[in-house]
Amino acid sequence: MCQRHHKNLFNMRKIVLVLGCFWIILMSTVEGRPQTEQIAAQSTSSNGNSSTIPRFSAHEYAYVSSWPILDRKLGSVSAVAIDGAGRVVIFHRGSHVWSFSSFDTDNVFLDATGGPITQHTVLKFNHVSGELLQEWGENLFYMPHGLTIDHEQNYWLTDVALHQVFKFDLNHSTTEPILTLGTRFEPGNDMYHYCKPTSVAVLRSGEFFVADGYCNGRIVKYSPEGIPILSWGRNSFFLTRTFTLAPGPVPANYFAIPHALAIVPERDLLCVADREQGRVQCFHTGNGTFHSQYSNPEIGTRLFSVKYIASDGGLLYTINGPGLDLDSVPVGGFIMEMDSGKVIGRFQPNNPKHAFSNPHELAVVDDGSEVYVAELDPQMVHKFRLIGPPRPTTARPAPARNEGENTFNGHYPSASGMNSALTASSIGIFSIVSTLIVTSLLVILMARVFCFRPGQGISRVDEVPLRNLADEDMG
Repeated sequence: MCQRHHKNLFNMRKIVLVLGCFWIILMSTVEGRPQTEQIAAQSTSSNGNSSTIPRFSAHEYAYVSSWPILDRKLGSVSAVAIDGAGRVVIFHRGSHVWSFSSFDTDNVFLDATGGPITQHTVLKFNHVSGELLQEWGENLFYMPHGLTIDHEQNYWLTDVALHQVFKFDLNHSTTEPILTLGTRFEPGNDMYHYCKPTSVAVLRSGEFFVADGYCNGRIVKYSPEGIPILSWGRNSFFLTRTFTLAPGPVPANYFAIPHALAIVPERDLLCVADREQGRVQCFHTGNGTFHSQYSNPEIGTRLFSVKYIASDGGLLYTINGPGLDLDSVPVGGFIMEMDSGKVIGRFQPNNPKHAFSNPHELAVVDDGSEVYVAELDPQMVHKFRLIGPPRPTTARPAPARNEGENTFNGHYPSASGMNSALTASSIGIFSIVSTLIVTSLLVILMARVFCFRPGQGISRVDEVPLRNLADEDMG
């Protein structure tokens, strides 16, 4: 009987081979169809500027080229945020420039005697008109980096030259912070020192996280009063990665510059832009254990910022930066689904005059209706407006997952090649062929079940559970 089954099995394999070849030919034809989803979307802004960007379903953005209205030249814009009233706030470096000679080999700022930035470094704008509403921050900062506005409208700012983090209540003062962390001009790696801190994220409980940063490669969690609770992370910048880690993908909890932070409240996660490793790592906010990571070949190997909105089940907005090799991908903004890691949208200036060069940080309105990108050089802030109605801001519950490591490598068709041009006939053919293939595979599986017995070459391999690297000794 089994001999007959083997003969039938051989015939079925030939059928599957033929069907598989036909399926490959069909899919090659489908992939080569016109990119009807890639047609340009045209929009006219309120100030009369016409903008054109690629279309990506419900996530299409028009570039607003004449925003904001300024009567001065900005310095390098290191950060942008949106306050509770929808106004846009930027943090810039004025006349100070971060160069190779700004710090010594011990990360001490070398131009402290030159004094702080004399210009206003924090500027607030009307999000519609671009009118300047407020400015402050003169004679306070030396090398601005991060800006976060929390749910109570406190401003959190980081300065990489001072190695400090500041919390301002503007109702109290714009010159005296209500909380200062770190020691002025003194880099370090204990719980009360930083080395070029980059970003802050705040929970509704008042607990907050500091990304620290260019040297230490760690995340530190604090109580609302600024008392350290825990820290995690190891530096995996180039030299460390080369000489201390085994070849292959860099493990979780290693950072090559944790550059920006985003809270995902529905899932109790903190997501970190791991800049020089081109990925987003997400951790449980309660204990800092690793949850998941996101990367995508379309984004490349450098990822400068990440923001989260609850629309469409949860979306991550990211920006990459100029690559360091000849094979680098174009600079742009990307929208990823949290559930799949798939890139479902892009945003970038349509005009070469305003093209991204060195984007550093971004901010997104809660409903995704507007996106702002801070740029170091040229010194400017970009505005994008959603084409079509805003998205609902209620996230779907997170899908059930095994505890441990979840990695979304994003090996999907690139957003520039996403194709929705399948006709009804193509879909029908694809469905029929897929059904035939699945049926054939089921026949083969049944033959194997009836013909093979334990000890005849088929063994069962149980699924190996994923490990949570944050619970392991990092060495």
